Amino acid sequence: MQAAAITSRFLTGCSSKVGLADSESLVGNDSLLRDTVAGQLIQTVSSQELFLKLTNALIQFAEQAYLRRDLATLEDVSRVFMNLPVDAAGQVGLYYHALAIKRKGDLDGAQMLLETVADNAPLNYRARALQGLGANCHDKSQLNEALRFQFEALRIASRKNDHGLQTMLMAHFEIAIVRSLAGDHNGALSQFEKLWPIVNHIAKQHPFYFYLFHNELAVELGEVGRLEEAEAACKVALASPFASAYPEWAETRQELEAKRTSATPSVVAINQTPEAIPQPRMQPRFRPKPKLIITFSWPARTEPYFQRSIIPIPATATNPLTAISILHRMLICIGSRAPPA
Repeated sequence: MQAAAITSRFLTGCSSKVGLADSESLVGNDSLLRDTVAGQLIQTVSSQELFLKLTNALIQFAEQAYLRRDLATLEDVSRVFMNLPVDAAGQVGLYYHALAIKRKGDLDGAQMLLETVADNAPLNYRARALQGLGANCHDKSQLNEALRFQFEALRIASRKNDHGLQTMLMAHFEIAIVRSLAGDHNGALSQFEKLWPIVNHIAKQHPFYFYLFHNELAVELGEVGRLEEAEAACKVALASPFASAYPEWAETRQELEAKRTSATPSVVAINQTPEAIPQPRMQPRFRPKPKLIITFSWPARTEPYFQRSIIPIPATATNPLTAISILHRMLICIGSRAPPA
């Protein structure tokens, strides 16, 4: 009864008639959570197996509360963990409490708790704490430190369980985001695409990561100009039951719409460039005006050399028929041209 007595300060008035239930349905419902925990705690002393079931149920409560940004429930579960008479459970409680206060904006307080967990918790939660420290540094714009923590988390994370894979996934996410912030959008996109097998596996237990993955994919696809693919990925993220808790996913859609809108005028401007120069103004350059001037300047010229070339013609030994033929051909040549301006 020691465990129940320790936790009774937090679980005042709880009933012991409720068993374990689906953790996702309990998130945000304090009474069901407390009834469930109280019912299990009564049997904890006599059964190690039930204690493990209780621990796993609490972890599921905490995970779902964190992913749904239900900070009140997350803090409740973390306190239950910290009141359990097991050191490892207390460290797990500190971890979830650190996540809760980080979400509230207390980055320094979260860092202190995560450092404690990274030094003392079981291996899986040490890796998660290191990953959380990296995310904390990211929020402080300490990107080099963020990368250092993420790589350290990858080094000790176990591939043999979902907790380890989840840590690896989030560490890779953070590394890809830092690459994107440094301007390497192609590298970040390639890294996200390679994570799909892990995402697909973890999403079977935690569907949230499926939708988170598509939002991050949409951001990077938009950055490299693949807008149609980006919009399709964004639609997947926004169709999730988590979308209301993540307004930044809607911001991704707005950014993609802005990119498409800004891209449209530039395309139109290129297509309209030839039309920007009015074509009628170009026509005088191609009209045969010089020919008109050359043709009709002959009669206007009074220099003697023109007379020498014209007057002697009828004075030569030609008959009238030849003169008429020549005159006729000249008239035909000249008559088809327009009068001078």
